[in-house]
Amino acid sequence: MTQSIQLDNKRSTGLASADGWLTHPFTIGTYRVWQRNRDAFFRLWKTELWPPFAEAVLSLLAFGFGLGAYIQGQVEGTTYLQFIAPGMVMSSVLFTASFECMFGTYIRMELENMFDAIVATPVTLEEVVSAEIIWAATRAGMTGISVTLVLAVLGLTPSWWVLLVPVAAFVSGFMLASLSIIVTSLVPSINSFNYYITLGVIPMQLFSGIFFPVSRLPSELVWLVYFSPLYPCVKLTRDLFTGQIGFDAIGFTIWILVLSAVAYTIGVRLMHRRLIK
Repeated sequence: MTQSIQLDNKRSTGLASADGWLTHPFTIGTYRVWQRNRDAFFRLWKTELWPPFAEAVLSLLAFGFGLGAYIQGQVEGTTYLQFIAPGMVMSSVLFTASFECMFGTYIRMELENMFDAIVATPVTLEEVVSAEIIWAATRAGMTGISVTLVLAVLGLTPSWWVLLVPVAAFVSGFMLASLSIIVTSLVPSINSFNYYITLGVIPMQLFSGIFFPVSRLPSELVWLVYFSPLYPCVKLTRDLFTGQIGFDAIGFTIWILVLSAVAYTIGVRLMHRRLIK
């Protein structure tokens, strides 16, 4: 499949040479590919829309009510259930965005040959890859809404700032999807995603402050948390839930945007290198 995509002058968007600059991801071509993914998703809405709600409920039952029953006192000034609630949002965002741009993108690219068909139109390869990332971010935003609704029903959304959680989920999803696109651009087969899941996704979930405060880690290991791309996402979401919006929240937002720009740029360039022959 990858040998069939050829770069021509009509489709060049700044990546024709190794020194080219990327164009921004928000174009009409990107929107059309995003629209195609959206329509395919909603044709399967009966099987696609309910899992985020179910996952949120099961996670809260297992960790919040199950494990939380054995945790006495408060965690960072809140109950354990209130502490993990924002983390549950970002945990769902992590898996939604990552899996969409790993397995979903790989299947569309290598097994369904969808990229071949799309680049035969005036849409560029860069727009296709950008649409994949933005669609994964959109799904992450939808997941954020679903989990937040479950938390609201349980009375775990004490601040009106939670209305911005879907935005935080989208931006975080964009960053995490871009990281997954980098992985997708490098793997030789679909089975190779196991390396990233085991060494990337799972450690991000476990060591980003979702289930326990990072201060509980040994002092020699605390610095490792700051290398987790998910950590600022969890901290920002927790600030939105508690309503404690200050310079820390602004700093986390800026850092997520910087990581998003860097990961997006690298991801699209690597996909371009993989697909253009």
